[in-house]
Amino acid sequence: MSEGANAQGQALPRGFIARIRALWGPWWPLPLLVFPVYSLIMVAIGDLRPEHVGITLVVWILAVIGPRAKRFLVDISPYFVVALGYDLVRYARPVFVSADRVLGCQLRSAELSLFGFGTGHTPGDWLQGHHLPALDVFFAVPYTVFIYVAFIYAAYLYVVDRQRMRRFLWAFAIANYISFTLWMIVPAAPPWYLREAGCAIDMSAVPSAAGLLRVDSLLGIDYFHTFYSRAASVYGAMPSMHCAYPVLGLFSAWKYTTWKTRPLHLFYAAWMFCAAIYLDHHWILDALAGWAVAGLAVFLAGRLTARFAPPQPGGQDDAAAEPAHGELEVRHEHA
Repeated sequence: MSEGANAQGQALPRGFIARIRALWGPWWPLPLLVFPVYSLIMVAIGDLRPEHVGITLVVWILAVIGPRAKRFLVDISPYFVVALGYDLVRYARPVFVSADRVLGCQLRSAELSLFGFGTGHTPGDWLQGHHLPALDVFFAVPYTVFIYVAFIYAAYLYVVDRQRMRRFLWAFAIANYISFTLWMIVPAAPPWYLREAGCAIDMSAVPSAAGLLRVDSLLGIDYFHTFYSRAASVYGAMPSMHCAYPVLGLFSAWKYTTWKTRPLHLFYAAWMFCAAIYLDHHWILDALAGWAVAGLAVFLAGRLTARFAPPQPGGQDDAAAEPAHGELEVRHEHA
């Protein structure tokens, strides 16, 4: 049973398995089994969490509703791919990362050589002695909203330009998997860790919100402590994915932006860069590495999505969901 026939109104089978096989063909085990099997493994090791169950239910629902829901699930699948990979990092870290391989004071020495200006202090060192409550809150904002901005931006692109959304989301996934790999190959301690523990690398160290703890204290909340205590690894400072995310949007949207919207992308990228250093989460080198990863990911995603671009809309459902080429050009002026 073809997707085109279903889109034109042909009824799908009633049974769950039959319905999903009709929609997905030989790929039907992918949406049906991947996350449930992973959740069962989490049950077996005693680490099942609500997000495992939630993702499984969302995937199942979207996978079985119909052709349009299937296309939506395929379009947003990079998010689920990233969620799975990020979760796996916590289990891969003890296998691949050992204390003798973690860059600690070596990274600080490199930072001093490049950005210390002969003072014996890194820019981050200076900022930790000159922080202000107003700046704490100002720089906490991009660290609070970064993941929501990525979701909202992808949702916006879903409405105005589906192909750009695919490129952005696959760049998002590729960038994250590059970072997961680098965390295993080049594990790096963040600045806050060296301030607390010195050059000795302790594999039992727990993640910290660093400068964001000042915001928790100022506002009388526990949000940042709770959020960052669940990080997959302490030794994942290089590259900075906080800094990569705004640049993913900047690079993937560059040729579509105007003098009105490009400064917003540039400001967001600069704001996050400064926040990463000010809040003691990253070295400048980490932030620059994040930018480089974002650039590579956008390039690779562009090649990938161009090669596997879906055919031009022909059915009634697609025509309603996808704006015409001329309309896209008008909307690009405002993206």
